[in-house]
Amino acid sequence: MILKEFSKYLQENKERNSVILLNEWLTERLNKPSLNKADKVIQTELYFAKNNNDKTLIIAKSETGRTLINALYNFALSFEQYKLAKFLHDKKPKDFNK
Repeated sequence: MILKEFSKYLQENKERNSVILLNEWLTERLNKPSLNKADKVIQTELYFAKNNNDKTLIIAKSETGRTLINALYNFALSFEQYKLAKFLHDKKPKDFNK
């Protein structure tokens, strides 16, 4: 259910880096009241810290939270690989010559 919510967010913002979107999506979910079960799980398992430069760090509260973070991170990376593969699929070798 969480991956489904995150995948919708990724599809709405295809042009941007997926790992950066993951950080923004989680921070957004942690900052607002929970609207659904996915938000409740995220708020139960994760929290975030912000430094003086307004950079955020998502931190797991438990082993389950670490598993969640790893799954979301790997999903974001696979989405980046998918976008690259889709881009390269329509290219021909001559497209890369100068």
